[in-house]
Amino acid sequence: MKHLIAALLTVSVIQGYAAMSDLEAIGLIESGGNDRKIGSAGEVSRYQILPKVWQSYTRSRDFRNAWVAREIARRHLGILSQSFRAQAGRPAAAFDLYVMWNAGLGYYRRAGFRPANVHSTIRERAQRFVNLKQLNTPASAGRLASN
Repeated sequence: MKHLIAALLTVSVIQGYAAMSDLEAIGLIESGGNDRKIGSAGEVSRYQILPKVWQSYTRSRDFRNAWVAREIARRHLGILSQSFRAQAGRPAAAFDLYVMWNAGLGYYRRAGFRPANVHSTIRERAQRFVNLKQLNTPASAGRLASN
């Protein structure tokens, strides 16, 4: 938790307190922004990507390379989003994206794409993701007001 708070403060200062991107929020929730973290199921990088998913996008085994990890995460999140739209018949909201990131598209499909059917631990983490995405600080408020 200490690492998550430190990473959140760092991102907030660097970005002038702007709302986080999907990937920034995923990285904070999954690993506290730690590129060296290895999960209990072997997940790698700050995004905690399963090695089989990683290998479906690249032959690189440089799991600690922030640029490579971000590119893989970006591509994978795009595919999850497209697949969700095709199967659920609606665009993926932030909550939906995190559930698919954490538990997979198949899991969420079996849950009927309904947040109420998601395991409470995943649901709580997805809500944290939504909260990070909705962070409305002075810099992001200025951008929103000008739109």
